[in-house]
Amino acid sequence: MFLSSGKLVKNPQLIHKYLDELRKRGLDPSILLPSREDIDLIENSVKKGLSMLKIMDDLINNYLRRIDPVIAKKVFKEVTNEDVDEETAAYLIAKELSAWTLEIAEALNIIMISDVIR
Repeated sequence: MFLSSGKLVKNPQLIHKYLDELRKRGLDPSILLPSREDIDLIENSVKKGLSMLKIMDDLINNYLRRIDPVIAKKVFKEVTNEDVDEETAAYLIAKELSAWTLEIAEALNIIMISDVIR
């Protein structure tokens, strides 16, 4: 994944498989790629002095609006072989996307990921 350090992303397959599933269904996967707006959210939150946990929570909620829970459940089952409800699957994929976005922000020198938040 682009600018991913692996410091926070635990299961990149969830992201890859979800994006592939969107493509298979004729949907635009770019809606889930970290955008300038996502990076701006991080940068503005840092300037406000918000904690990394609060920033992560805001990112997760931002991504949840872009994730289809039905697709998320299917992908989560395929990748992990675990059966979870749609909301949980969407949340866990949003968490991975948020982690990736934070890794990108670190690569852009906007934040510094410490061992504390891993």
